[in-house]
Amino acid sequence: MGTGPRADGGFDLCLTELENYFLIEIGSEAGRMAVGSADLSWQPAGAFLLQTAQEGIDAARRKMGVELVNPESLREQLLSNLNHPEWDEVSKRCLSCGSCTQVCPTCFCWDTYDNTLLPGDRISRERVWDSCFNPDYSYVFGGNTRSTTKARYRQWLTHKFASWYAQFDTAGCVGCGRCITWCPAEIDHVEEINTIRMGELS
Repeated sequence: MGTGPRADGGFDLCLTELENYFLIEIGSEAGRMAVGSADLSWQPAGAFLLQTAQEGIDAARRKMGVELVNPESLREQLLSNLNHPEWDEVSKRCLSCGSCTQVCPTCFCWDTYDNTLLPGDRISRERVWDSCFNPDYSYVFGGNTRSTTKARYRQWLTHKFASWYAQFDTAGCVGCGRCITWCPAEIDHVEEINTIRMGELS
């Protein structure tokens, strides 16, 4: 997805784990203040540690075995194939458990809960982490806008690889593969995307 494995900006502190050390890269003034105010025993990194970190990043890049070809073209391909039969097939396997959204670094769905104490004199409102795979997440007065696993999976995948471009001018996937690793049904969204693409091109 063109996003790593090295972090290029957009962070306060970037930590790279080495054998006996953490290499800390400061990316913002907030990060500089955090390092300066923390009770840390640190020293400037030498050339050897910087080279070791770079070698680790290069090795991680070489190990990436999955590639999504031309992710920029997905917006039109996915949104024009909302009725593709693959959505039905993958929904038979998907548990709608939300594991993929819990480990995704770009998922940010949330909900609010109002809690009223029994005497009725105190009410609290809490913002909680949620998932678009949760059947209650898309419930509105009168019904659920995404009542099936198919609808929820399709929403998640098309949001990540299509409608994110309209919102943020980039995909909602960084290519880390956590969603694939943690899916108990072993659903590989790259395989699903390629299947939909093949149907679209045939």
